[in-house]
Amino acid sequence: MTKLSKNAKVPQCDKTAVSGCVFDLPEIGKIYNCFDDGKINKSRLYTVEISEIIPFDKIDKETLKKWKEQVNQCHWLYAKETDYFIKTINGEDGDAVFVRTKHIGWFSIGNFMNSGRLDVDGSLTQSLAT
Repeated sequence: MTKLSKNAKVPQCDKTAVSGCVFDLPEIGKIYNCFDDGKINKSRLYTVEISEIIPFDKIDKETLKKWKEQVNQCHWLYAKETDYFIKTINGEDGDAVFVRTKHIGWFSIGNFMNSGRLDVDGSLTQSLAT
């Protein structure tokens, strides 16, 4: 089971399941690849370390407000609901918070310096080799 912040629990499930299961949740303390602006290209590749995974009902008001604004502004990208907020550390560009997208992925919210797609299962990075 993936370790979460604030003793939250995540149900175990098959990655192909839909109802009530968590898709591709990263692990706290691990480093993952991201792609700047969601563009899958070697020149857009950077890394982040997962620092916290916070359930929707436990997120701070400031992050919740930022998420709601982003959902309204970028309705084609972000899902109207997110189960978790994934906080990350990225030294050079600052920290970022990732939320669910409409396509079962994770994309960061915030300013242009932290705009990226999180590659939790490594499939985006692997696609660069083909």
